[in-house]
Amino acid sequence: MKKKLTVLFAMAVAMMGLVALSGCSKDTSNTDIITMKGDSIKVIDLYNEAKEFPGLPTTTLLQNATFSKIFEKAYGKNVSDKDVADKVASYKTQYGAQFDSMLQQQNMTADSFNAYVRLQLLEQYAIDQNIQNTQMTDANIKAAWNNFHPDVEAYVVMKTTQADATAVKTAATSDASKFEADNANAKQTFDSTSTKIPADVLTAAFKLKNGDVSDVITVADQSTGQSSYYVVKMVKTSDKGNDMNKYKDTLKNFIKTQKESDTSFAQGVIAKYLTDNNVTVKETAFGSIFAAFTSTSGQ
Repeated sequence: MKKKLTVLFAMAVAMMGLVALSGCSKDTSNTDIITMKGDSIKVIDLYNEAKEFPGLPTTTLLQNATFSKIFEKAYGKNVSDKDVADKVASYKTQYGAQFDSMLQQQNMTADSFNAYVRLQLLEQYAIDQNIQNTQMTDANIKAAWNNFHPDVEAYVVMKTTQADATAVKTAATSDASKFEADNANAKQTFDSTSTKIPADVLTAAFKLKNGDVSDVITVADQSTGQSSYYVVKMVKTSDKGNDMNKYKDTLKNFIKTQKESDTSFAQGVIAKYLTDNNVTVKETAFGSIFAAFTSTSGQ
């Protein structure tokens, strides 16, 4: 009953605003809120979105409806039902027994969550297409190559205090066999494209020769302000040589990963799709809903 009231409340809020925006007209269901090449978002579309996603604010509903129309038209054939099912399965693995409660907290059903995931995948596909078409240039690949270091094998030990890390460094230099036995789980193979090891630790590691032990490396977490302390002991380093083509796929994947994690880049890609599709917000009350992506939409 509570969920039903939530749905009705969300729809009522959306509809009250749109009745006011549309003046005294008795039938506003076909009034355009947003127009774009070959399509539009009407009042009835927002009403249906509010029914499917009662937990989302009106601005988000309109954004999602717009992006869904754009990306379904462009890439709908490139995202299969299996892709969606696989992604949903990964969420279920991530949340485990809490998955159903997560859906309830977000006021989502299994069907609406599938629709949400599909839109995620469509947006990601659009961004990846842009990366492939604009970022895989010889200049970018060469720049990635200049900073690339191939696989090394090393012990990477992290401690929460500098004193503990200093003790690890002492052990690594004074009793190698005991150090290696105590830190067997810290032994790993990685290259300069690794996202699991902090950049400062990677830089220090690639300066080491076989058997060398680093100084204590302090890494501050930008989100929490807390510091972690690392010690690296190199087991087997490597040299990339002169053949860039040998690592070309790795370098391209590195560029792709970097751009996917760049929020500004993603917003720029979305802005281009909005511009290319001539997306225009007709109702001035919603004129700024795409401001995060572009200052030119919503005119």
